Amino acid sequence: MVLKCIHLKYDTDKVNLARTSINTEGDLVNGTPYTRPAREGRLKKYLGTCSTVPLARDGCPQYWETETRVGQYKGLIENSIILEVGVCAEEEMDNDYCVALRPHAYSMTVGYCTTHKGICRKINKEGKEVLHLPDTIPNTAGSSDILHYGVVYDDAKKKIVFTDVKEMKVMSTLDNVDSGQLLWPMFGVHQSFLQMLFCGTVSMRLVVGSDINMTEEKKAMIVEALS
Repeated sequence: MVLKCIHLKYDTDKVNLARTSINTEGDLVNGTPYTRPAREGRLKKYLGTCSTVPLARDGCPQYWETETRVGQYKGLIENSIILEVGVCAEEEMDNDYCVALRPHAYSMTVGYCTTHKGICRKINKEGKEVLHLPDTIPNTAGSSDILHYGVVYDDAKKKIVFTDVKEMKVMSTLDNVDSGQLLWPMFGVHQSFLQMLFCGTVSMRLVVGSDINMTEEKKAMIVEALS
């Protein structure tokens, strides 16, 4: 199997500058610069950005990672999301603050969970939650962590795989992915949604191409998930 560690880039022209920005290191952060360029074409609802190009449909599995530093000023409240990584059709990009609940979208979110009263991971497929993984990081003031996730898109097998790189585990494999439209990688960094409170810092770095540490263990994990 050929596994492509693709060279994705944040689309700096699309990034929503109402509550997110790209910092000087090139990371996507949940904060805004003091000056916001008035430019057409930016995302207005989605809290983050997309990649500069959609995923190729060339029959080879494609892989990329995100490494996100999270610092909590206070515990999260209901309806709060810290981050989102995933893919969606172009028409779904800017209908909401995240794509998790949209058709033609496949994503993983990290955020507050009313069931566990903590911070959990949720995998969503075409607007429906398909997996719930509790206790990602402590929901307490002053807590911090680095969350490292991988995404695989296999157009030929119509599969998407979400991995936890730190735990070296497959979180979920989504089958029967609708590839009738081109899919775009999406990257979200959030604050509290309802009360618009600044609950902490979120800084997401893209790990792509040769920067990915593709070990034999990681490769075997991905191959097994796609088999």
